[in-house]
Amino acid sequence: MRYLLSHRTTYTYASTVDSAHHIAHLRARNFPGQKVTAISIDTNPAPALAVQHLDHFGNLIDIYRIEKPHTRFDIEVRADVDVCFPDPPAAGSTPAWEDIRTALLGDGFPKPVEASEFTHESPLVPSVEALRAYGAHSLTPRRPILDAARELTSRIKADFEYHPGATDISTPLADVFAGKAGVCQDFAHVQIAALRAHGLAAGYVSGYIRTIHSRDELALRGADASHAWVAVWCGGKTGWVHLDPTNDLIAHEDHVAVAWGRDFSDVSPLRGVILGGDSHSYGVAVTLVPTG
Repeated sequence: MRYLLSHRTTYTYASTVDSAHHIAHLRARNFPGQKVTAISIDTNPAPALAVQHLDHFGNLIDIYRIEKPHTRFDIEVRADVDVCFPDPPAAGSTPAWEDIRTALLGDGFPKPVEASEFTHESPLVPSVEALRAYGAHSLTPRRPILDAARELTSRIKADFEYHPGATDISTPLADVFAGKAGVCQDFAHVQIAALRAHGLAAGYVSGYIRTIHSRDELALRGADASHAWVAVWCGGKTGWVHLDPTNDLIAHEDHVAVAWGRDFSDVSPLRGVILGGDSHSYGVAVTLVPTG
């Protein structure tokens, strides 16, 4: 599936911002199953300095320094992206989750080194005992890892209410689980914590899900905004499989991935430091439209 992506973020400040530094995770990644054929990012005001580099996880980062006084900041990314994530393996064909855990533990020097990094707690995904118990209902003895993770994805969709405004980025994960409500980043963090509690590798993926334009299309929660889901390590043969607990989907043609890390704090679309500005408001407009 080929998509045209547009993502505009606007900040409006109560008073003048004299200077600003911004870090953006807005450039969609190239990897097997996704190819970015064209991309541009425009800012207003224009930056005095703009540089790019790769972060620890291989994500593309743009860094902007703006020296012109302003009361509004706009940043817009436009991209053409071809998407066709690999088909997942058949049910029952992946290794037992305990075998994956053993490989990730290794003997102190695990072979899947990059994957093993995603077994540990992270700033927004601490250890929560209730989530360990929640994950255990799916991670039954000798169950194939993808079957177990897939059931966990379905359970989160069924058990949690999609409720924008019920949480924000500062809401502790334990409170999200207790309240059983939130948005895509919350559901991703819940699934990641439930898997990591059992020694499995799970990463946070930021991106987008296609925009719906017809009553006949399947309604997808999280469209028209930044979206988030989970990548689960299923062993060396299968690799990472992307699961969307907000919509109970395996990512295939409906998702465009931008960046991945341990949790949202690693891949925030836009963050930075400003001098001045006082209070601010912001708006986000996203479309991900199939073009062929």
